[in-house]
Amino acid sequence: SDLIKIMPSGGVLDESSSADNPQMTLDEIRAVVTAAHDYGFTVAAHAHGAEGIRRAVVGGVDSIEHGTFMDDADMELMKEHGTWYVPTIIAGKYVEEKASVPGYYPPQVAAKARLVGPIIQQTAGRAYRAGVRIAFGTDAAVYPHGENAKEFVYMVGAGIPPAYALQAATTHAAELLHQDASLGSISAGKYADIVAVH
Repeated sequence: SDLIKIMPSGGVLDESSSADNPQMTLDEIRAVVTAAHDYGFTVAAHAHGAEGIRRAVVGGVDSIEHGTFMDDADMELMKEHGTWYVPTIIAGKYVEEKASVPGYYPPQVAAKARLVGPIIQQTAGRAYRAGVRIAFGTDAAVYPHGENAKEFVYMVGAGIPPAYALQAATTHAAELLHQDASLGSISAGKYADIVAVH
């Protein structure tokens, strides 16, 4: 492993009743991040709620995944700390869609999915406009594999320019994952930093 993901806020698909309650103390987050960074690991934080996001950012995580209920103060804090934001809009859209299918999710999960789905795309647009650094991610397996590219459509629908969405999936993601030394123009041993468009 070279990356770990912690869960300092509630989730949508677990059977709890809250998607946004904090689940780790600041001291716990700092301890995990310190140990992980000592090993050279990147630390991603699954966080929907504003308080969980705040604790994760102050605790030193490298990225916030989902970030559904982040507020303006969280966004300013993320910019101050250089924390990346990985919106995973596709996951929110998918669970919202499935929440309308009777019996697809238990009632408490369906309620959270209906709440998170519409907000996650709006939050991504707000974060972009606020200047938060965004990297591409999809939370694949919440929805069927192979649909990952829809995240580009949803990012652009949130008001993120297409070129920025492409950068989020290439150079930004590489930087977040500490793979940016492997980026470069077309040359042996480097990832290409150009995208061919037909």
